[in-house]
Amino acid sequence: MTLQEELGVPANTFALALLFAFLSGAIILNVLKEELPEDRESSAWAFSLGANGYLALLLTIA
Repeated sequence: MTLQEELGVPANTFALALLFAFLSGAIILNVLKEELPEDRESSAWAFSLGANGYLALLLTIA
C-alpha cells in the first residue's frame, strides 16, 4: 500500500502537496544561505524571531 493510498487523498492533491513541500524546502534553504552566511555579519536572532512570528501567524490563521 502506498503512502497516497494510506492517506486517502487524490493523486493530484498528493502530487501538489509533494511539489509544495519541495519548493518550500528549497526556498527555506536559499533564504538561510543568503540571510545567515558565515562571512558577513547578520542577525540570527532577528531571523529566528521573524520566522517564529510568521509561524505563529500561520498557525493562528489556519
